[in-house]
Amino acid sequence: MGGYLMNTSLGSNKTCLNIGAGKIDLNRYLNFSTVVHVDKYFHPAASMSIETLITEWPCSMISRCLCKSDIFEFVDLFPFKFDQVYAERIFEHMDYTAGEIGRLLEGLNVLTNKDATLEIVVPNAIKLSKMLLEYENTDDKVFTHISALNAKLIINTEFCNVRQDSHLSVWTPKLAHEYIESEGTWKIDKIDTDVTFAGRDIYMRIFCSKPQKNT
Repeated sequence: MGGYLMNTSLGSNKTCLNIGAGKIDLNRYLNFSTVVHVDKYFHPAASMSIETLITEWPCSMISRCLCKSDIFEFVDLFPFKFDQVYAERIFEHMDYTAGEIGRLLEGLNVLTNKDATLEIVVPNAIKLSKMLLEYENTDDKVFTHISALNAKLIINTEFCNVRQDSHLSVWTPKLAHEYIESEGTWKIDKIDTDVTFAGRDIYMRIFCSKPQKNT
């Protein structure tokens, strides 16, 4: 059956959820005993359904697995909890005006243990805006054909993305605080505003944890 990956953990008993996973770098997850990568675009032959994953959980064979599922379907249906969540290049695809950001944050809150952490990577619209202004105000002769093409590609892709997988929310450090902390399910501990990810230096990484409730 597809969906299983080699067990390369170092013995930690912590569990990790990687949503919007895309291409997997297995070396990033060595310190977790169990890692579930979720992406609706995984090929069926190389992944498992959420129904199969739930049925076979927990099982040492699925300490590393690919799950083909819509992320909202996953957070609504999956009954077990994680210690760490990576959400990289997915929140910008959530529609703020439709409440999807808050819904996903709440879903991840329910899906995680009380001491869980969440890392979010999104395009930093401040950096993109600076790139756009630099391109607009720079003499065309400064750009080679390739550098001009790359700049236009990054600006259009990261502001809009392709039609079938468009970007639906804009992220800056201030907006991140307002999006996330207004929901009350997660708090921001730190934001790295200048992050290179997947070969592009226009991202920011947001480190979140759960607010400690007064008892």
